[in-house]
Amino acid sequence: VEATQLARQQEVERVLGLSTLDPFAILQIPRTGTASEIKAAYRTKSRLIHPDKTAHPQARQAFERLKAAESDLMDEEKRTHMLAMIDEARRELQSEWQQKAEKETRDSAELEELVMERYKKIMVDLEWRRRQRVKQEMAREGEASRREEELAAQKRKKRELEKAWEESRDERVSSWRSFQSKVGSKKKKTKTKSKSESKSKS
Repeated sequence: VEATQLARQQEVERVLGLSTLDPFAILQIPRTGTASEIKAAYRTKSRLIHPDKTAHPQARQAFERLKAAESDLMDEEKRTHMLAMIDEARRELQSEWQQKAEKETRDSAELEELVMERYKKIMVDLEWRRRQRVKQEMAREGEASRREEELAAQKRKKRELEKAWEESRDERVSSWRSFQSKVGSKKKKTKTKSKSESKSKS
């Protein structure tokens, strides 16, 4: 039992020590692995590191990583994209070596390790660019939203002013009539006073 638990704990550590960008390594299958091989590898390893089977504190995290690896490889579109990026990484390295006039004396294991390192770098760069685009798009959307809110606020302010103007119309008319009445009364008094003064002089 102790040996089995040791093996389970070691497998959890192995899975956690690998990049999620390389599901082939997590499942320990070749890149030419078939769907049945992917499922078989997943079943074997899931029984080994399932949280109910091991006391490792990070067993659930490792199990979720294993499950994600199986899901990625069973997704034909994702798997095709992944393999295309690995091929791109290999081409980049070969091109660089040719430019430096380096002789390819590396063994296959070293070559594959270098290819996967370059592949991870490419994927990280792509993800960073994607996040930057999303960030920029969100900033643009935020600016557009802010402008829309400002415009809506301006329209609300205009409507409020128009409403207030209409509501005060009767008051303005009344004030104007009162003013006109006072002016008319004043003029009449002035005229009456002027006639009186004229009569007294004559």
